[in-house]
Amino acid sequence: MKNKKTSPELLSKRVFFKNDKIRNQFFAALKTRFGSWKSVQEHFKLYKSRLDTFRSATRSIPYSMFLNFIACVKDQDKNFFFEQIVLKEKDWGRRKGGVSTSRKHPDIFRKGRKLGAQSAKVLKYHFKFDMPLTLGLCELIGAFIGDGFTNKYGGAYTIQFTGHAQLDKEYYTTLMSYIKGISPRSNPILTSKENALRLTIHSKEFHYLLTKRFKFPAGKKAYSVVIPDEILKADSLLLKRCIRGIFDTDGSVYWDKRATFKVPYIRIGLQMVSKHLMAQIYDILRGFEINATITSDFRKIQINGVQNCKRFIEIVGFSNQRHLSKLKDT
Repeated sequence: MKNKKTSPELLSKRVFFKNDKIRNQFFAALKTRFGSWKSVQEHFKLYKSRLDTFRSATRSIPYSMFLNFIACVKDQDKNFFFEQIVLKEKDWGRRKGGVSTSRKHPDIFRKGRKLGAQSAKVLKYHFKFDMPLTLGLCELIGAFIGDGFTNKYGGAYTIQFTGHAQLDKEYYTTLMSYIKGISPRSNPILTSKENALRLTIHSKEFHYLLTKRFKFPAGKKAYSVVIPDEILKADSLLLKRCIRGIFDTDGSVYWDKRATFKVPYIRIGLQMVSKHLMAQIYDILRGFEINATITSDFRKIQINGVQNCKRFIEIVGFSNQRHLSKLKDT
């Protein structure tokens, strides 16, 4: 394989495959190497949503990440894939489009700058930092704990929730209504591809609301996320709605049909990797006199049996139809 220089300038570039077929072959080789997409995610410490954007070419691949990827491809294939990529500057698209358009339509650009200056005082995506806690905001925070992430990419601030394209579609419409409720002029974007459903908001104010006020980490949060102190100390109705948002996104309802039980045995479960968060949730459930169990590694909570599940539904409940549909006969 040819020796590739890895200067800071080179590492800052983005990778584009010459065509979709080659890109698909490259990622198929990675999946073959690790056995599953989940294993690929875990090895490279990637969220599923980010890996999906690389696979679909929704987002170009940082050259440093590409080098990590290709290091795991079979040696005989490395030169081939190196010959099938093109490196470009990170903002090549905006640069090229902006220069070309400004040359063709200078009057439009002058008018645009003037209008932009006039409208700068009115923020479309306005999320008040000191907005009061509401039931909708607290459930949205719970859903963010379960399925959300936020980060800054260059000059853009992104908040995204990721769920199942079919099973979570109705619930994500509900989340959109909560977002519009706290920021009426905002425009949350709901997209789906294959089995993934994504709700995206581009907002510096919302990012700061989550990271500065509620203290969520930017980027990866799975192992460190906790319920914000502000919500822990709030009215119990608000805390319950936060717990609901967590169970709506990361929880499950299922019937245990093993032969051990004469009739199917209902369970409500929650499995997350933040031990501190799981300890918080367990203590909160017990505080609401909901009989729950937690595993010794603090990774899984279960509420077992009809009576205990009914108690959970009465106190906390669900907003997600995928769970509610399984509870019709309880």
